[in-house]
Amino acid sequence: MNLKHWGLIAVSALALSACDVVRLPGGDHESRPTVPDGAPGPPPPTEPVDDPWGEGPVDNGEDPAPVEPTDDPVDPMPADPDPDPVPADPDGETLDPVDPDPGDPDPAPTDDPDPVDPEPEDPDTDVPVSPPPPPTLPIKFEYYAPGDLIPGTGTGQGDDTVYAPDMLFPIKTAPTWPQSMVYRLGGAVGGDQCDPANYDIPWRDNFCEKRSSTRNTPMCPTNKVHQGQDIRVGSASDCNALRSQAARDRGLHEVVAVEDGIIQHIGTYSVQLRGTESGNIYSYLHLNMRRLRVSALDSVSAGDTLGFVSNDFGGTPTTFHLHFEIKSPIEGQGITHVPPYMSLVAAYERREGGRGDLVEDDTVAIASIPVFPDDIDIIE
Repeated sequence: MNLKHWGLIAVSALALSACDVVRLPGGDHESRPTVPDGAPGPPPPTEPVDDPWGEGPVDNGEDPAPVEPTDDPVDPMPADPDPDPVPADPDGETLDPVDPDPGDPDPAPTDDPDPVDPEPEDPDTDVPVSPPPPPTLPIKFEYYAPGDLIPGTGTGQGDDTVYAPDMLFPIKTAPTWPQSMVYRLGGAVGGDQCDPANYDIPWRDNFCEKRSSTRNTPMCPTNKVHQGQDIRVGSASDCNALRSQAARDRGLHEVVAVEDGIIQHIGTYSVQLRGTESGNIYSYLHLNMRRLRVSALDSVSAGDTLGFVSNDFGGTPTTFHLHFEIKSPIEGQGITHVPPYMSLVAAYERREGGRGDLVEDDTVAIASIPVFPDDIDIIE
């Protein structure tokens, strides 16, 4: 072998020793063992591989290939493929899922579990809602209109003024039947004053009723009139009980002061009370004068007992009843007799806690009332 041939072998050996480190694709310059000569390499890929070493796309200056669109919509937030199962209670029943956003917690309890708006407003109007009307009071009695006298007994005064709006009823507790004592049974028409028919009729006014004596009052259209209201008291059996008693002992039904005031006068068969607030003068006639509970100039309070219903009329007795009058200060007239009828109606309603029912006149019921001559002597 010549010298030239050995030189080539030496150069080749040096080149191989300098290349014992192999550079791997992908930029990783880790050392790998030298592949010995004659070792088999990796098998060739069955399909072309664009990036066999995972080095990413190579910028070769060309636009990337377009992506083919598909018809399947893309879910921006895919559902959890395995959501947590709904927990079960100890009895095995499935519980309701927990609201992820329950909102505000329950408000703190208050003393009033169901507060009510004290003044609810009508959504359709600005006018406040009116309270319900008070309950209707029961009917306690019936009465004819003021001034509706028994036909043929005078001309009444159709005055519905309540001249004593705050007075008490003059009979303390017993039921009463205001009516005429002259033109009913037991009076000038005959019959018995204790007849039950006198205790089963509506109230009737008898202010301005005909009388024989001259009595002037500007409230009546004529003179010779009755200036108060007659009041029958109790029942037919009460009437018979009074009749069976001695006159000095009669004391079944109490008569009371209708207002605070002073006993201004006591007459032969009358008691007169002047009210301190109203200035009215109230006259009570036909009490049992032997059993009075007051004396002249006594101060009394409303409701105090003055005496008892009887029939005292001087030397001439009358029927068992109370004759009640009101004199009131009237502008331009002074203190004068006024119709007491509607004041009695109002006072009885208060006493009974009910109301009176105004009824129509029944002319058939009094068709048998006789016509009295003008010269008949009716002094009651």
